[in-house]
Amino acid sequence: MIKKLIIADIKSPNNRGFCTGHFFSVARNYYELFNKETKILVAGGPIYNGQFKNIRLNLPYDIMIQGESKCKSKFKYFRNAKVLFEQSHGDIIVIQQGGVITSFIAILLFYHKKSRLFLIQYSKEGVSSMAKRLLYTLVKYKIDGIICPNDMVGNAYGKPYCVVPDYIYIPNTNNKIKTYSEKKYDICFVGRIEEEKGVLDVAHKIAGTKYKMIIAGKIRDESLQKRLENLCLNCSNIELNIGYISDETYYNILRDSRFCILNYQGEYSKRSSGVVLDTIFSDVPIVGKRCTALNFVEDNNVGFIYEDLAKLNLDEVMNEAFYQKCLDNIKTYKQKHSEYKLKLASFLGISK
Repeated sequence: MIKKLIIADIKSPNNRGFCTGHFFSVARNYYELFNKETKILVAGGPIYNGQFKNIRLNLPYDIMIQGESKCKSKFKYFRNAKVLFEQSHGDIIVIQQGGVITSFIAILLFYHKKSRLFLIQYSKEGVSSMAKRLLYTLVKYKIDGIICPNDMVGNAYGKPYCVVPDYIYIPNTNNKIKTYSEKKYDICFVGRIEEEKGVLDVAHKIAGTKYKMIIAGKIRDESLQKRLENLCLNCSNIELNIGYISDETYYNILRDSRFCILNYQGEYSKRSSGVVLDTIFSDVPIVGKRCTALNFVEDNNVGFIYEDLAKLNLDEVMNEAFYQKCLDNIKTYKQKHSEYKLKLASFLGISK
């Protein structure tokens, strides 16, 4: 008999006291989805104690993103994995993607098939080279299944897999949706700011137009930060908020924006994106560049997909009529997520 469902972040990244990425969001999503069906624990290092204290399976370490040697980080990762596997006999374990290759080695060394083990994989990173594929073949038999955003990723791992979005929508009657006229920004670009997210091109596109924009998030690349700051220095219609933003600020910006733009390039265009779902769940349509990560936006008509940012006609997209049309489609899309919940529950074996 299965005792618990454990959603585990073995890496537990700690960036000066903050856990970046969507590790917390995924853990919270699984808890809210399934806590009525079975007992849920969130496995993570001390960084998890603030938000998940009462449901935390304690892993001993956070991995520090800055100021820590690779050797020390690997030791912490393996120690966390060993503790996780020792404390979860007979349970269902879902491991979040964080250090794919290191997780394979940890499974090889410390996991002895006394539970049911599932991996969340957002990309084909774990089998993208001959060396990685060889390592994966050594641990493949220990893994019960893969949770992934599309068939391409699922097929790459050669195990039973379940295709679901990064997050599954859970209705929240407490969130008051602002009307089109109540919103502060016409468009936002929010979350970690990287070169391959195409933010600089977006800023050039919006600068000096009639549209009010906010760009908010942490930038690791100093050169990118300086170029962005120089562009926006004398640009009255773009608000720049560089630095770590809390979950509360993140969602407030989304709810205060009419549209969100995602100009993904390079690796970001190939992987799934939690920001896309956060945006849609906040009833904000997407304006984005055509790529794998945004296929569902076009499929469900919950935004506008362009081929070339330079040719994008902002006036045709950023208006109240198109916004309202997208909101109707977002409502329909959200209804699909009850099916995703049932599908994932069945795959994990926690259906009533």
